[in-house]
Amino acid sequence: MRYLKIYAQDVLDNDIPDVVYLEFYDTAQTPALVHRATAFDITDDGQFDWIIADDLNQDGIVDKVDREMALEFSQLFLAFQWFSLDEPFDKYLKVFAGDFDDNGIPDTVRLHFHQGEGDPRDETIVYSAAVYSDGNGQGASVSINQDVNNDGKVDRQDSELIKQFAALFLRFSWIDNEHC
Repeated sequence: MRYLKIYAQDVLDNDIPDVVYLEFYDTAQTPALVHRATAFDITDDGQFDWIIADDLNQDGIVDKVDREMALEFSQLFLAFQWFSLDEPFDKYLKVFAGDFDDNGIPDTVRLHFHQGEGDPRDETIVYSAAVYSDGNGQGASVSINQDVNNDGKVDRQDSELIKQFAALFLRFSWIDNEHC
């Protein structure tokens, strides 16, 4: 199974996350951690402005495209307000895609919001959300019953955030080749 684990930390200790880690896993490989990126807000202005990234779009080269994708994705992740400011930095998001009809086009992107240390497991899921599309990857419906941006209400903003985040995730093409 391929999935992305993403989490943020407050390294500068000013109660604002200033580092986001993207870890791309493939459990069919050893080691399972295949690619990674780390985004930094070195100017302490709330915007990520420096990145270290692998070949995240898997085109064979590490370039500006990989860095820009990671920066955009990291910045959008902060909109969920799902991070640990203090130890044990145990809040993270697991993102993965599925192809239920086996036509080669992902028709779902799932987001599992975890709190707990170690490998992602069902016991550490706090809540989840998903984006579903038809068999051609068109049309998107969102399944949420949680306040994913943690602003105190479940509304259209939550739904739009999930759709935007899922679309960005699919640009990485980090899906199971056998199943998508």
